Amino acid sequence: MDNQTFVLDVMRRQGAADAQATAAGAASGALDGTQIIAAQLTIPTWRPRDYSAVPVGTPYQWDGQVYKLWQQHNATGQDNWSPDQAVSLWDVCHTTDPNLAKPYVQSQGARGTYQTGECCSFGGQVWRSLIDNNSFNPADYPAGWEVIE
Repeated sequence: MDNQTFVLDVMRRQGAADAQATAAGAASGALDGTQIIAAQLTIPTWRPRDYSAVPVGTPYQWDGQVYKLWQQHNATGQDNWSPDQAVSLWDVCHTTDPNLAKPYVQSQGARGTYQTGECCSFGGQVWRSLIDNNSFNPADYPAGWEVIE
């Protein structure tokens, strides 16, 4: 085995181990949204496949956002069941780290609301929620948000 093959093999194994650790931590509840988003490089991209045996809480990324599996399901052949469209199956993650803020996502009922301290980007600025269960964007309810300089 040459050096390049050896190094690539070690990197693949480490990447797989990191991804597995992130998934296990998210599914068990040991990792919060901030920790999950910080580990985004270890999170696989969503694709239409069978999620029936995937533990609830396992994270996937899609279109720049990070989501956790909310309900097991089979999305094989269901291109329109992506986390941003099949909101009954997925829950979006939020972060308290302004450097990791993701674009604002409208909540779906009680899931996906922003809690005190969670951040989003909106209108070219980064915002921090001042209240729990914040379902409004900063333009619609400015009293619920503060701009982070």
